[in-house]
Amino acid sequence: MLMVSSEENSDYKLTDLDYLIGDHHLQMIKAALPFFDVPQQRAVSVFVKFQELKKTFELFETEEVASMGICSLEQPQSRGSVRDLLKAIRPYANPMEQDLIDMTGAFMEGQTPMEQLRRFLSPEQQSRFETMQMVITALQAMA
Repeated sequence: MLMVSSEENSDYKLTDLDYLIGDHHLQMIKAALPFFDVPQQRAVSVFVKFQELKKTFELFETEEVASMGICSLEQPQSRGSVRDLLKAIRPYANPMEQDLIDMTGAFMEGQTPMEQLRRFLSPEQQSRFETMQMVITALQAMA
């Protein structure tokens, strides 16, 4: 029986779409999964995912796309910038992915690759890095 640790579970976040297509009954069914045998878990899991898929189709079929306004940007005529996209997906990323997103955002804001690299160093490594930069700058000035 597959069990997800509470530590993993606490990091998992639901999106606005998850709230629109799910309901408390489906959550109750998901919570009951560990108490079923594996073949039953498989069948019940497929049932739950099918219900979520069905609700997703219904959301767009019945012109209730307006309810997706919760998910969209405040200015519907604009798709938003890449920075907005990165900001939106960051909370759902793991720490390593968040660092990559931060680095991408910093690059877009004009930080040099060296400035970005410095963010990943420990304070001690940052100090050494700065010392090396000063030495290189001094050597270049002498040349």
